[in-house]
Amino acid sequence: MSRSAAAHDGISFRGGPLIPILFFITPLFTAIAPRLAPHLLLIVALVLIVAALRRGLPWRALLEPNPAAMALAAVAAYAALSAIWAVEPYEALSKGALLLAATSTVFAAAAAIPSLDGEQRRRATLALVAGTLCAALFVSIELLTRGALTSAAMNVMPVLQPDNAKRVHIIDGRVTRINLAEFNQNVAVVAFQLWPGLLALSTLPDSRRTLLSVPFLLALAVPVGLSEHDSSQIGLVASLLILPLALFNARAVIRGLALFWCLGFALVLPLDFLAYKAELHLADWLPISARARIIIWEYTAERVLERPLLGVGADSTPGAKAVAAKAAKRQEWPEGFVLPRTTGHHAHNLFLQSWYELGLVGALLVAIAGAAVVLRMLRLPRQAQPFAAAAFTMFAAIGAFAWGMWQTWLICAVGLLALYLLMAASLYRTRANETLASQERGLGADSPHQPDADGPKNPGWTHSGGSATA
Repeated sequence: MSRSAAAHDGISFRGGPLIPILFFITPLFTAIAPRLAPHLLLIVALVLIVAALRRGLPWRALLEPNPAAMALAAVAAYAALSAIWAVEPYEALSKGALLLAATSTVFAAAAAIPSLDGEQRRRATLALVAGTLCAALFVSIELLTRGALTSAAMNVMPVLQPDNAKRVHIIDGRVTRINLAEFNQNVAVVAFQLWPGLLALSTLPDSRRTLLSVPFLLALAVPVGLSEHDSSQIGLVASLLILPLALFNARAVIRGLALFWCLGFALVLPLDFLAYKAELHLADWLPISARARIIIWEYTAERVLERPLLGVGADSTPGAKAVAAKAAKRQEWPEGFVLPRTTGHHAHNLFLQSWYELGLVGALLVAIAGAAVVLRMLRLPRQAQPFAAAAFTMFAAIGAFAWGMWQTWLICAVGLLALYLLMAASLYRTRANETLASQERGLGADSPHQPDADGPKNPGWTHSGGSATA
């Protein structure tokens, strides 16, 4: 692109402000209102794609197939197909379409990132760090003040008040108190931003990296620790344990994560039955939320055995629950149980929900898709692989204990997590390319060691640390 053309291109010219601005406001706004994640994911992806196309990336490069994308598309197609036998056909069809759209959007935007201007990517990663710190500050203030800012906004604009006042106390049209659990989604969004931010900081020179990384980690650990979201706390601890292992041997850890992901689907049913048989749902030393989950898990696991091959259909747990409640007319609530024996609105466990709603076929597809995504981390620059492994550990922990797997904001928040990681990882790729170009200039055009001129043309492919990355 010529200098004159770039001067009129507010998106793709060197140092253009739009992408860095988006990488600042997106982590902040999604932490303030997680349900903005779908809209912001679409905006970020479109801007990245348009910028890359205007810098000369062939549009076919955005659609290049890869095993991870194909595996996720297979899950989406099967979820949509389950509408044929689903208790809630519309939900199954819409969730399949959602997953396919999110997958296509994220992978197309990921293919666009390497074609962006290097300085623009550096500014975007720094903006990501700044936006994440502001997000952590906002969530910390809300937790410490029990939602003072959110309460004020809801009272000024009543349209923001939720229809379901389960965790928001409203008297005479005014919000008087917000339970801390209302901010669990906000906390999870901040937790997702931890490892992309630390990866971004790892690209800085040694002195600044050490100076900033520890305060950044502590700043994001504060809202997670203050919250009532046990899943994010488990994810934080687990990912902190994975990081040093991955720094020592990233390839082994990544392959181990792929294996454990698959084992999760193989072991979830027997573990649920075992926990219930051990009467952990009656253990006073466990939090009430954990005891409730054990009841939900065991009851849902029993229902899996009723339709083990195909399941009840994607996102059909609420519909199946309503059908069962109507047939039973009265819920079974044994003495000492913190809630009735029920499936709940979802299984609070991605592995179990896959079994219940998609059956054996779907569980196999989700296991393969997750493993394919994990193994694709091996194509990242080696410096980025430990952070990617820690980020996946955070996601897996939250997915194993928290929300339903089809929640729109959650799927899109994970998509943004992937783009944050790839943007920061691309800086290592840029550095490797600059080093290679410098070596080529030193060797001279006639050197027998010069790379083949007919090498890979796709700007998303390069080599770093001896391994191909995409």
